[in-house]
Amino acid sequence: MKIFFTDCFDSIQLLDKLSSPLTTFDRKSLYPFTFVKSCLDLRVGILTLREKWQKLALEFDVHYITAHSNEEGVIWLSENVIPSVVLLQAIQRLGAGEVLVWGGYVVACCYTHMGSYRVQEFDTSVDLLKGVEDLFLLTGTEITRDFNLLVQGVQSFDISVTNQLLGNDLYVAARVSMECATLNTLQGPIYIDEDVTIMEGAHLRGPLYLGKGAVVKMGATIYGNVSIGKQSVIGGEIGNSVIGDFSAKGHHGYLGCSVIGDWCNLGAGTSNSNLKNNLKAVSIYDYALDGVRDTGLLKCGTFIGDYTRLGINSALNTGTVIGIASMLADTSFYAKFVPSFAWVFDGGAQTYEFDKFMAYLETLYASKGEELSEQIKDKLNQLNKKYN
Repeated sequence: MKIFFTDCFDSIQLLDKLSSPLTTFDRKSLYPFTFVKSCLDLRVGILTLREKWQKLALEFDVHYITAHSNEEGVIWLSENVIPSVVLLQAIQRLGAGEVLVWGGYVVACCYTHMGSYRVQEFDTSVDLLKGVEDLFLLTGTEITRDFNLLVQGVQSFDISVTNQLLGNDLYVAARVSMECATLNTLQGPIYIDEDVTIMEGAHLRGPLYLGKGAVVKMGATIYGNVSIGKQSVIGGEIGNSVIGDFSAKGHHGYLGCSVIGDWCNLGAGTSNSNLKNNLKAVSIYDYALDGVRDTGLLKCGTFIGDYTRLGINSALNTGTVIGIASMLADTSFYAKFVPSFAWVFDGGAQTYEFDKFMAYLETLYASKGEELSEQIKDKLNQLNKKYN
């Protein structure tokens, strides 16, 4: 079986050929996190969607295609689908011209040259990334699922007797430095990846993933349902949140029900609200709608795109959305939607200096021993011209 991941079924005009009113994935629904990278490279739990599918492919005769394919019988699979064995089995049973649908949402279709398609309803629940809030809502469940997949037959390293462990669902990889921490796995597992440093007095509660080379600072409090990316730095108080690779929330302040992209920095004292005073559902800006959408959630925090930096004591209102590559330093609440490539200081917007930003980015990458690729430079340049 050959699978092609797609964020657009329009090239085969799928919806035009179906009588039922159905919905397909729109990449913009996951902006600002899919501005620079594919939906497949978003981490949901411990693994990215791409890594989850690759793990399943080892058990099935599946080959992934990286380019568009109109080959008879090839599977077009929506990028925002979180994989499961049951789902992959259903996909394997699809015949040419059949479309797998769950809850009015197109999950996959089997391409046919005939141009006519028929719907096959999937009767088992499917987890989908329909909006940015799903990235934190699904984190705890996916950490548990990934943990059970990854620790099978793998020996965890021992931890120092100075640490206090509750429960047994703990995996510790090689070269982890951890002393005088509390780890509670009674509500979910904790997976600590290679080269992680956890300083004294940190309190960790599962489900929790700490990525390779991450640092948890002294006295940090992590409540669970949290996924931390590679070489990110964590301090203060955090719960029900996702932080990408090479990002820093290294000081006191609260982050809850939120998603932070890669290479971000939250200045000391930065905090967000995740609950409205009137206890009404939270609305957020939705790029796909180019307007505000009611999430239906009582608790919903902030969403910050890649490469954005916030100054000290930044205050983020409930449901704030901030785009990529923004430089923000203010002591009052930011607007609930801040577009990409914004430059905000002292209560007002200033002219965005793209060259200055790129010079900073080169320095930032070098400080982590990474190289800023020409591909990312070109992508950011294109996005800056389009949105700034």
